Amino acid sequence: MIVARRRSLILGMGAALLLFMGLIYAYSVLLAPLKGTFGWDVASMTLVFALSIISFTVGGIVSGELVRRGWERGGLALGAALLAAGFWGTSAVDGASGLLVVCATYGVTASAGIGIVYNIVIPTVTSWFPDRVGLAQGICLMGFGSGGFVLGPLVTHLYALLDWRVVIRGSGVALAALALAAAVVMRPPTDEGRRAAPGPPSPSGPRTPAKSAPAEQGAAAMLRDRTFYLLYAFLFLLGCVGMGVTGIGRELPLSLGASDLEAALVIGCVNVGSGLGRLGGGAALDRLGRSRTMRGVGALGLAGPVAMIFSLATGSLALQAVACLLTGVSWGAAVVSMPFVTRTRWGQRGMAQNMALVNTYSVFASLVGSWGTGLLSAAAGSYVPALLVMALMGAASVAVARAL
Repeated sequence: MIVARRRSLILGMGAALLLFMGLIYAYSVLLAPLKGTFGWDVASMTLVFALSIISFTVGGIVSGELVRRGWERGGLALGAALLAAGFWGTSAVDGASGLLVVCATYGVTASAGIGIVYNIVIPTVTSWFPDRVGLAQGICLMGFGSGGFVLGPLVTHLYALLDWRVVIRGSGVALAALALAAAVVMRPPTDEGRRAAPGPPSPSGPRTPAKSAPAEQGAAAMLRDRTFYLLYAFLFLLGCVGMGVTGIGRELPLSLGASDLEAALVIGCVNVGSGLGRLGGGAALDRLGRSRTMRGVGALGLAGPVAMIFSLATGSLALQAVACLLTGVSWGAAVVSMPFVTRTRWGQRGMAQNMALVNTYSVFASLVGSWGTGLLSAAAGSYVPALLVMALMGAASVAVARAL
């Protein structure tokens, strides 16, 4: 009973914390006043987002080493400090150097803090749920993916009431406080807790002891495994689609004449879909296995950009919201496949380090998907060529999933 309550507390805290960390995906809403004040173009905004994803990945690598050393609490405190410093630095931006400052404060400092927190929470929660790896990860990642939709409209409303500098500072303080609160609660189970937790489910139905867990393999063994490269390619392709749409952000609905609030809600559907995809994808991975699940995810990754092209052609905000939802579901389900495959293929012990290595795909996906989309759209004077490339990437992901 004590272990069951502890599992619920860890899961709830992890999901709540990652919900607020998911503000990273609402960057186009969070930084909208700065874009308007300093006259930044779409390519400049997508550069900030690309940097934030790269720094998020680097933060994950750092936290992988912290988890290996058993320094989860110290890692969360470090993440909190970086979040506070990054948001406060962003709120102080002014003058011609504003873009460079935001790249350094939000794009690097705050985003690295989010990456550290993220890659401590996911392995810690997973360690408490050997019987429901995909579902536990999906619940946490649903919070992370939904953060932009939940917090984006709230931030937009606060901007109408308060100076944008006050809102950004307050956001940094709130995120840092949540990370510090989690440091008090989040920790892996003791040996006694691991023995008391249910083991992984067997194909015949009854739960089995932990001896059916996968062999523990470190990074060197993982890099010799063909599965790693297929998973990496799958994540890169669908990451480019998700980050491409997120990188353009609110400019897509604004191009159809949406108001600021409507734009936040429409592009927020990517985050809603991401949350649903992470939860549903986690459950599907547990029930259907990775191959069938990931083929379906790839098909959605193709459908999203195609629907987005039609929304631009018809001027339909409703269809664009559906396109954002499809893109988000695909991206979210792809993301949850990363910790699932990492845990079930290469084991729990080195999960934080292995997952951080797999997550380096997002460095390349952010450069190609986010910044590349911004550059291509600016050069073409249209979002359609970039969306066509995204559709081809979605189709390619289905082929990769078949090989998995």
